[in-house]
Amino acid sequence: MTPMVDLGFLLVTFFMMTTQFAPSDLVTVAVPHAESETKLPESNIATILISEGGNVYFRMDGAKNQKTLGTNLNGAFGLGLSEEEIDTFSRLTGYGVPLSGVKEFLQYSEAERKEMIPPGIPIDGAQNELGEWLMYARIANPNARLVIKADKKTPYSVVKTVMDTLQEHNLNRFGLITDTEEAAG
Repeated sequence: MTPMVDLGFLLVTFFMMTTQFAPSDLVTVAVPHAESETKLPESNIATILISEGGNVYFRMDGAKNQKTLGTNLNGAFGLGLSEEEIDTFSRLTGYGVPLSGVKEFLQYSEAERKEMIPPGIPIDGAQNELGEWLMYARIANPNARLVIKADKKTPYSVVKTVMDTLQEHNLNRFGLITDTEEAAG
């Protein structure tokens, strides 16, 4: 009986150590319903999150990928991030600030960052920074699957702008996260 208890604790410990939980979204999004049932992979995902108000956020899987993204953005745009700030950048659950505001956003404590709702990545006209985030995310992880998770009340013009940005950067393969019809009923 004793070896059986030991084995049980070893299995519990193994599953506790290897389980990866999905990161929380920066904002709450009520996704629209659809009949498609294509399953989203468990990892290797880059997500564009669009809030009800039309604010755009970005999230990518893997601390290593996020660290590479932070390092590349820092070098390309002269953000002035220290190694410690890049490490903090790699642990964030998502990004929703203009590139010029990344350093300031990282100065806040973790508790302060959780309390605030970031303004979103600019996508309007000449200040469309989403393409830059996506380009450097693809460099950090070329195999990441790109998905859009938009609130069902998001203005269509915002979703169209995001899709146009994807097309401009030759990102023609992406998915839309929806809920199944059964869940709606």
